[in-house]
Amino acid sequence: MASGIASFSLSLLAAALSAQTVIPGRDSGKLQVLILTGYNMHDWRKMTAELRDILERTGKFQVRVNEEPAGITDTTFQGYDAVALNYTNYMMRFGPTWPEATRKAVLNFLARGKGLVAFHASLSAFAEWPEYERMIGGAWREGSAHAPYHPFKVEIKDREHPVMRGLPASFLQPDELNQKLRMQPGIRLLAGAHDDPTNCTGGGRPICGSGNFEPLIWSLEYGGGRVFTTALGHDMKSLATPGFIATFQRGVEWAATGEVTIPVPPELASR
Repeated sequence: MASGIASFSLSLLAAALSAQTVIPGRDSGKLQVLILTGYNMHDWRKMTAELRDILERTGKFQVRVNEEPAGITDTTFQGYDAVALNYTNYMMRFGPTWPEATRKAVLNFLARGKGLVAFHASLSAFAEWPEYERMIGGAWREGSAHAPYHPFKVEIKDREHPVMRGLPASFLQPDELNQKLRMQPGIRLLAGAHDDPTNCTGGGRPICGSGNFEPLIWSLEYGGGRVFTTALGHDMKSLATPGFIATFQRGVEWAATGEVTIPVPPELASR
């Protein structure tokens, strides 16, 4: 009897949290996005402000930022449609790991059918939390690397996915191109790039491009919710390209709703 009552109570709590709640100060006509950041090896504060602007200038999103995810509970996510990660504790050097309560809150958020977006540096987070890389579909782990930052052609591999529908077959992107990411089964690969083996660092032990086609953008269904992951976005120049902007805006909308209504910009419209 006690276990039945507890189960019923948890069901009521889940229903209450998943219900559309009118929260003062939030625009009920816009998708609500929370960016989790605060620790990173990049210029995370400046880049987070740019990510926020990229989303809000569509007119479809209202975005808030949390710079200390360690205190998160289920209540923190109430009323949000998607959570975007610009956070890493890579090698326990750039930030703390998340406590169990924060991890459970993220998993519960997805279980309520919501969306998660993993952005660039967040792929290197939480090697001590195996479920994390299953959740985001692929991660920077031991053996991963990248050759020098350079412009390369991002090739769209799945033009039927809502995020990619209407985009051209490829777009040029100045960025880091990761190689040997630890990828998970069951992802839907949306875009990647050929890693030029002649692009090498200097010195006695150079790091060169892998010569392989490397995954860059993917999606997956996880734990009842939707996950969109992009490895693009190393610096402000990377964030300014039409290809990054379009895929990020549309990827966040898809994660939040399962649909994409944001139009492809004219400079990228497939011909």
